[in-house]
Formats: sequence, C-alpha cells, structure tokens
Amino acid sequence: MAQQQVKHLAYGKRRLLEIAIALACEPRVLLLDEPVAGVPAGEREELLQTVAALPADVSVLLIEHDMDLVFSFADRMTVLVNGTLLTEGDPETIANDPKVKEVYLGHGEAAHV
Repeated sequence: MAQQQVKHLAYGKRRLLEIAIALACEPRVLLLDEPVAGVPAGEREELLQTVAALPADVSVLLIEHDMDLVFSFADRMTVLVNGTLLTEGDPETIANDPKVKEVYLGHGEAAHV
C-alpha cells in the first residue's frame, strides 16, 4: 500500500495512516475523536488492534460513543453529560454505575441524552 495515493485507500486505511502520522511525532498523548466513525466493520478491528498495540508510554484519550468499543479498550473512563463530569472509574465500575445506566446504557427516561 505504500505506493498508493491516499485518495485511493479505503477509509479505515486512511484512519490508520492518520494515526501513523501522529505517532511519527512521538507523542506522549494521542487524542482520538471517534476513531472508528464511518469505518466499515471489517476494517474496525485492524484499527483497534493498532491503537491497543501502542507503547505503554503513549496515553490515549479516546472520545467515543460506541460503548462496546469503549468497554473493550479503556482502562479508565470519564463519563460526561452535557460537558459536565458524571463519574470516573474503571470499566467495571462504570458499567455498574446506576447514573451511567440511566443516562447512557438505556435504562430510565434520561437514556436519550
């Protein structure tokens, strides 16, 4: 693929290239805003494996609405509602938090936030 023009790459490959370019700068923190948005299901896994394989000295701040992805990837989570901190913790704590369930996981009237 190194010889292909970027405009000819599949969308998921373009996202991988964007991450590679960012990593070339040797960041200590990598900010990813919905990295799999618009990426076909078949390409998502490669992108996620690439991010998961980053060196331990690179912190990843992931903004994502795909909760399955977040729970499979994150070590620590911060949950915001309308820009305000709701709670923080490890994935298990977040998954069992009644406030998070009410707001984001589809339990209760506020699930549409």
